[in-house]
Amino acid sequence: MIIEKLLPQELEDAVHDAIMSKKFRWNWNSETIVRSNVDGELFQMTHLIMIRNKIWSDHYSLVNMIIGAFVEKTKIKLKKIIRIKVNLIPNIAHDKSVLKNIIHTDVELNKKGNFVSIVYYVTDSDGDTAIFEDDKETVKLTSPPIKGNCVWFNSKTFHRSCVPIHHKRRVVINFVLEVE
Repeated sequence: MIIEKLLPQELEDAVHDAIMSKKFRWNWNSETIVRSNVDGELFQMTHLIMIRNKIWSDHYSLVNMIIGAFVEKTKIKLKKIIRIKVNLIPNIAHDKSVLKNIIHTDVELNKKGNFVSIVYYVTDSDGDTAIFEDDKETVKLTSPPIKGNCVWFNSKTFHRSCVPIHHKRRVVINFVLEVE
């Protein structure tokens, strides 16, 4: 499900400005979900905000406001935050067949509990989020990266990001939450 303009404009801009700042620390991630990535063809830069109850970033309090806005809009009851991570995928030449390899779930299918993934779009871009049926072939929803919007879905749902072609980069914040 897509939520348009999740945050008030002032907060949306604050998140954007913090993450797009020259001072924001990015880390190289050569695998980008793909364990058999052909010669590192696809990669992303990441910034871990929180995982397993440990805060790794000074930006936690700002980014955590996104969860508050999400909970308020959806009325979903939050149990705990599993992970918050910022992802930047650059516009790079790539073999489109490699994208089939990056269809994944954010939580293992056999993990007990209810989990929700949120992809919050920090910038306008291309490189849609594609959400698949269980067959990993049929796309049931695509969500374009529009600044301030988000898409959310069950974390056990197969999905993937697409590489931007017309913009320099695709920047998102990925949340995995355990919910009631």
